[in-house]
Amino acid sequence: MADYYTPTVVQPTIPYADMTPLEQLLLTQIFESEPNDDGLYFFAEIMPVNQFELPLETLRGALAASEGVASQAATFVIDRLKDAGGDYADIELDPSVTSWEFIFQDIVKRSATLDHVTVVSAFTCSRVRPDGFGGMAIVITADAILGKSTGDILADFLDQAGQGAAAAGVGSHILLSFAEEQVRAEIGHIIEGDEALTTIAADTVTDVDIRAGCLLAVEKSDLREERRAAIYKAALAAIREAERRQGNPA
Repeated sequence: MADYYTPTVVQPTIPYADMTPLEQLLLTQIFESEPNDDGLYFFAEIMPVNQFELPLETLRGALAASEGVASQAATFVIDRLKDAGGDYADIELDPSVTSWEFIFQDIVKRSATLDHVTVVSAFTCSRVRPDGFGGMAIVITADAILGKSTGDILADFLDQAGQGAAAAGVGSHILLSFAEEQVRAEIGHIIEGDEALTTIAADTVTDVDIRAGCLLAVEKSDLREERRAAIYKAALAAIREAERRQGNPA
């Protein structure tokens, strides 16, 4: 049996003053941490934690101590506490629901000293399996979260190589993509154009809502017919290009 690991480092040190008590509580559960000057250095020797439990009173106390500061962490915890009840003293949290990247982004947005946070992860395995090694780098600013895995980088290299004659025939081509800022703009157009659609304002739709909507749309979309049509058109175009190159037009 193979074990997979994702050792991770977060840089730079996150100042205590830039974190709400709730953000600090959540981040110290997701990552390991060490005090460094006036902040915490976050890291994970094995991998960031995907699920953990906290005492309800501890969570409520951190939320109360963070009152008045809007954050994805607060929104996540408030929603989770709505489901808490009964005689349970602890509550189970899944940080992937909001994603720790957005917690760091909130910190950068309000920080007077940080203009970005970087996160670098290695993908390793206890056995030398072909799917067990690689890595990822993420840059988090107040306005964007950008990331690339080594798989993405290799795909970029293959695309570049596919532009040359030596690598022709092995390239891949992206037919469709869309950016989340385009979805943001479309939300405004949709709500403005259909007053009966919803009572909410466009600016109340958060970046997290848009990310969730994009993932759901991709999951529900079936572009197999469009893909087959594009391949057929590409094959016809290649035939015409070969005819033109050989001076033998149809």
